[in-house]
Amino acid sequence: MQPTPESTVEANAAVTFKGITIPPRPALLMALQREMRKDDPDFRKIGQLLRRDAGMAGSLLKSANSAFYGTQRHVETIEDAITLVGMEQFSALMTGLITRKVLASGAMMMARFWDVSEKRSIGMGHVARQTRLFSSELAFSFGLFCDIGIPLLKAHYPAYLQTLQLANHGSERFTQIEDERHGVNHTAAGAFLAETWGIAEQAVQAIALHHTLAALHDGHVPQTVRRLIAANLLVDRAIQEFRSEAGYSSDHDYSEWNVACAPAIVTMGITPLQAETLCAELKQRFANPLPS
Repeated sequence: MQPTPESTVEANAAVTFKGITIPPRPALLMALQREMRKDDPDFRKIGQLLRRDAGMAGSLLKSANSAFYGTQRHVETIEDAITLVGMEQFSALMTGLITRKVLASGAMMMARFWDVSEKRSIGMGHVARQTRLFSSELAFSFGLFCDIGIPLLKAHYPAYLQTLQLANHGSERFTQIEDERHGVNHTAAGAFLAETWGIAEQAVQAIALHHTLAALHDGHVPQTVRRLIAANLLVDRAIQEFRSEAGYSSDHDYSEWNVACAPAIVTMGITPLQAETLCAELKQRFANPLPS
């Protein structure tokens, strides 16, 4: 029996993490992950899976045809999109669209959060391509899920937006403030959701540690995880500068990059000049977003 387009979520009940409801992994995402992780993925089967959800298929084609990907000809089918965009980029794009469809609604709807999440994913992908420190898919997955615990906590705790405001302004104790007020923080919740949804283990570890700056010096933390954390500090700086230059009101007056730029640069194996160049490129990249 073929699943219907509406069958987007696994039949399993949602799980809880410290009292927070973690939505089950969407069935469409699970089926696509299973096929794309094969040694020889079947593009035709991937296309069949996605065409069961006409809206999702349309969004994928619209994004694949955008100036962001710079494809040389018009993309008309899912199979064309995979071929022209590349499997890694296609996987990242698909995961982002499905995640936003499932999570960006109701009590978890936060317009600014999803805008920053998209930019973080784009930025991490750009750093991956320019530096070859980690794969584009790993970079995009980490970027997308990095702060996914924020809308989860916002949906569960009525006072969480006040907590977020306190943590964002002049504080080096972001997760500590969350723990003190709610007994849980967004890095732990986000890592749990990412693990539940089958995201790569290295991305899950980086999500859990991305506000733990001491991890940059910790030889027990895998190198790829440390590189993801370091790159995220640079991407976050670029996002803050881009939004400020674009005239958005700032909800941050504290930058982790200013505190940890030296170890981050060493961890990434780049020079300060290369870091500045990457930051400028990222801001230019953010000016050409994916279509909504």
